[in-house]
Amino acid sequence: MPIVDLFSSRSKVASTEDLWVYDSIPSILRVQVSNLVAGALGTVDEYKENSREIYELIRDSVAHEHGRARLTTGLDERAWAEVHYCLRAEAKLAVWLDVVELSFRAIERFFGKLDKHGRAMHEITIVAQAAVDELNERFRRAGFGYRYEGGQIIRVDSEFMHHEATAPALTLLSDRRFAGADQEFRAAHNHLKASEFKDCAVDALNAFESTMKAICDAKSWPYEKGARATDLLKVLRRNRLFPEFADQSFDQLIATLKSGLPAVRNETGGHGQGAKPVEVPEYVAIYALNLAASKIRLMYDAFAASEKTRLPHQRNRPRGE
Repeated sequence: MPIVDLFSSRSKVASTEDLWVYDSIPSILRVQVSNLVAGALGTVDEYKENSREIYELIRDSVAHEHGRARLTTGLDERAWAEVHYCLRAEAKLAVWLDVVELSFRAIERFFGKLDKHGRAMHEITIVAQAAVDELNERFRRAGFGYRYEGGQIIRVDSEFMHHEATAPALTLLSDRRFAGADQEFRAAHNHLKASEFKDCAVDALNAFESTMKAICDAKSWPYEKGARATDLLKVLRRNRLFPEFADQSFDQLIATLKSGLPAVRNETGGHGQGAKPVEVPEYVAIYALNLAASKIRLMYDAFAASEKTRLPHQRNRPRGE
């Protein structure tokens, strides 16, 4: 079923320390996933073309894997009822994820190539690929840290960049001196979850620039009003936030910082999109977010290292006093 753009989904704001929740299943998400499975697997009427045997396979396979005589303790022992009771009420995350994974694997395998007539025979109301796409979108909107891909449920932080850069950046920016950058970085995440990819790319760059401004403010290093990324990098370099090396390796690093992310922001509407609206693909938004995360971490780590070189009584005073 198509996702309807509603106030309730637009107004949700992430409140967790990390972007994703991994150990609890939102109650609304449970119902949405159950509805998706029901629509994509079709009728269970034993007198018609139906999915009764598929539901039995899901129920029996997961129950056996977890050493259970039955999948659930619900009163109705029919396979489809147990599967949907599990989707709506199962307490153990691993069991719930196994049922979701096997359900969508069956949806793709058995019904993925059905034409309109075949779906009508099974009374299927949701096309297999549409069900998979909506599942991942529902996961993302709920801030649920998993996705279905290639027949498997995977954790979002199994991706290297999220684990090594994005999540640490969220933690680093909890420093109150970086409140503005933190707000923009989280806004970029929220835009990604809401499929607002252009706004995600713009806020990712804004967070990077705000991180540099926060460092300059903490160090009392002046910069021009309206300074952009390239201008702020010059201030940081001039004040030796980064170590000086004999070769050109650090110059190459600075060049990398100047490129990439600002270009993404500029091309996706950061300075006005003109008469023709700019469409930003999801993969570009993710690229921008990952670039911002890695650069923010570098900046903050360099700042933290510079703070450690100061005497304790100097750390709350501007340089030069």
